[in-house]
Amino acid sequence: MTENSSASVLPPGSTAGKATSLIPPLWLAAFAGFSVLYIALPGLIPSDWRWFFKIIPIALLLQLALSRTEGKTRTLLGLGLVLSAIGDVLLALDGLFVQGLAAFLLAQVTYTVLFLTQFSWQPRRLPWAAFIVVYALVCTLFIVPGAGDMKLPVTAYMIAISAMAIAAGFRRDQQFLWVAMGALIFMVSDTLIAVGRFVTPFEYSGIAVMSTYYLAQLLICVGIARHSKRSPA
Repeated sequence: MTENSSASVLPPGSTAGKATSLIPPLWLAAFAGFSVLYIALPGLIPSDWRWFFKIIPIALLLQLALSRTEGKTRTLLGLGLVLSAIGDVLLALDGLFVQGLAAFLLAQVTYTVLFLTQFSWQPRRLPWAAFIVVYALVCTLFIVPGAGDMKLPVTAYMIAISAMAIAAGFRRDQQFLWVAMGALIFMVSDTLIAVGRFVTPFEYSGIAVMSTYYLAQLLICVGIARHSKRSPA
C-alpha cells in the first residue's frame, strides 16, 4: 500500500483528503472488524487462537506504519508495534504477566524515543505534562499498595508510560493531539489492567481494556503517519 497520489490535487490542509488518502476505507473496516471480533465476540474465536486474533489489529497498524512512514520514524514506530504485539501474546498466555509487562515497557521506551526525535519545547504545553504527572501519581498511589511483589515493576512501568505520554505532548506537530490523546488513552488502558489485577476485578474489564488499547494504538500510529506526510522522517 502506497500513498495515494490523488491527494496532491486536494486543497492544502484538506483534513478529509488527508484522512482518505492515509486510511483506506477497507483497511479501516478490517481494523474495526477484527477489533470488534476480539473484544465483543470472543465466543467465535477458538480459545487456542485468541492470542492470534488479539494481534491482528496491531498487525494491520504495523502494515500501515511501514507503508506510510520512512527512515527512523518507520523503524521506531514499527518496533514499538512489534513489541506491543509480543506483549499482547505474552499477556494472553497463562503465567507470563511479568514477561508481557516487560515487552510493553520496552514498547513504551521505544515510543518515547520516537516522540523525542520530533521534540519541540513549547511552554504552552506544560499543562499537558502537569496533567500526566498528576494522573500518574494518583494511579500509582492507588495501585501500588496492592501490587505485592510487583510494586517495583509496576512503578517502573508507570514511570515509563508517563514519560511516553509527556513526550507525546511536546512533538513538533500542529495536530499533536492525535498522538498525545493516543498516549493518554494508552495510560488509561494500562491503568484499567492494573486496577483489575491488583486492586479489584470489575465487570467488563476486558472490553474496557482492549477498546482503549486498540484506540490508543490507532491514534498513535495514524497521528505519526499524518505527521510523516507533512515532514521528512
